[in-house]
Amino acid sequence: MTRPAPIPRRALLSLLVLPLAACGFHPLYSEQALETDEPALAAIKVGTIPDRIGQQLALSLREALNPSGLSVEPRYALGVSLQVIRVDLGIQRDASSTRGRVDTYATLRLLEVATGKQVYTSRAQSTAAFNILTDAYAAEVAEEDARTRCVRDLAIEIRTRLALFMREQQKKSAKKTS
Repeated sequence: MTRPAPIPRRALLSLLVLPLAACGFHPLYSEQALETDEPALAAIKVGTIPDRIGQQLALSLREALNPSGLSVEPRYALGVSLQVIRVDLGIQRDASSTRGRVDTYATLRLLEVATGKQVYTSRAQSTAAFNILTDAYAAEVAEEDARTRCVRDLAIEIRTRLALFMREQQKKSAKKTS
């Protein structure tokens, strides 16, 4: 009696993944998801955010929401208010600290441009730690790097939340038209 030929692993894996395509599964963080969300997210106008860290966040959000620079009529206006808290950690006997932390909280408000109605609100947070060195310049650079990491993380988090909101809006409008 002869044994049937074994199924190659790649073929078996593709057979296991095939049902996911039929159920409408779309990974949120994939490159394809970034491209498909682009037109809806590009219609969000990011308002000005005060202070240097706010300017950095506004620029990061504009790049994250419209990476291709599409010229789209704004349907939504995004307002973000930031709160940045710096905490000293690792307090020594001489009351100096060796470690610091930057906590950044962003409150989001998404408004429809046509009606001025608030359609989405959320709050995001990012935390980054840094070493406080004896050299003042190095300590300042380390703190600025922590703030930059917070901005990057917040921009990714806000973009993800807005992408999920836009997907839900698209699903709702598709159900209304059908």
